[in-house]
Amino acid sequence: MSVQFHYLADQPELVPQVIRWWHTEWADRMGSNFDSLEQQLADSLSKTELPIHIVASVGGEPVAVAALKLQELADLFPDNYYWLGSVYVDEAWRGKRLGSQVTARIVQLAREMGLPHLYLQTQNLSGGLYAKLGWHPIRQLSVRGDPTLLMVLPLAETQ
Repeated sequence: MSVQFHYLADQPELVPQVIRWWHTEWADRMGSNFDSLEQQLADSLSKTELPIHIVASVGGEPVAVAALKLQELADLFPDNYYWLGSVYVDEAWRGKRLGSQVTARIVQLAREMGLPHLYLQTQNLSGGLYAKLGWHPIRQLSVRGDPTLLMVLPLAETQ
């Protein structure tokens, strides 16, 4: 299976699909005004300024998305910059390592940009996929009433 990665900024026609994906997972956080959600995402599309969204495709079919963000959970961690977020794999494509691959593409992009680290949040308190990919737990906390694990991946090369 050959996976191609594209900037969502190069395929803005996929914005409605990405919003539908995210809404299936995080509807309680997003609201239901799809026009507004789509416009917000479309207005944020970039290949050089954060957030940067990457779409994974197989045979031309979009199957996963992830974002490199400046901040997430800013109310809880106002000084924590550079996040992997909004990782979603289409349900029909799960179990095929696409989450790992789109995550690796975001990590590669962050390294190319010279970022020192990436943070993420997950509700899998074992770290799940991310622990297997080398991310380190920092602490458990409650986010919007949900148990959440904050993790970090150092990116700077050690001398």
